[in-house]
Amino acid sequence: MTKSRIRSTTSLLIERQKVEDADVERLRDLLAAGGGLTAVEAGDLVRLERHIREMSPLWLPFFVEQMATYFIWERRPTGHISERDLDWLTFRLGLDSTGATPSTRALLTILSEECADPPASLRRRLDGLSGARARRARQREVAAMLSIYPSLSSHAA
Repeated sequence: MTKSRIRSTTSLLIERQKVEDADVERLRDLLAAGGGLTAVEAGDLVRLERHIREMSPLWLPFFVEQMATYFIWERRPTGHISERDLDWLTFRLGLDSTGATPSTRALLTILSEECADPPASLRRRLDGLSGARARRARQREVAAMLSIYPSLSSHAA
């Protein structure tokens, strides 16, 4: 297995359950030393994305930049993402089980925009996220209405 330059840092951050601006800068510095992101390090970044909810505002652009560079520009053929890589990413990010975060939505959007020929499954996934977001918004609206008009909730049961 390839070593990770960021494994100890990611483990500490997961234990702490918080990523601050200085942590993102530290990760950036660690990854800048010694070339591009490895598959193991991509997995470490995904672990942070999956396991920590309190993220620095610097996290989203850092995460998207690192992952898009890894999948689109450092892999061959350049400018493409394979179905296999997309399946790995979808599984590791838990998109089918826990849903998308703002960072994962941004990543999928950038992957779609930067790919020379995005896989159809990437387009379907993005369309599904848009549909899920609209459904959640409608659910929030209904919940708000039910809280304003308690008599409606008794009829809904």
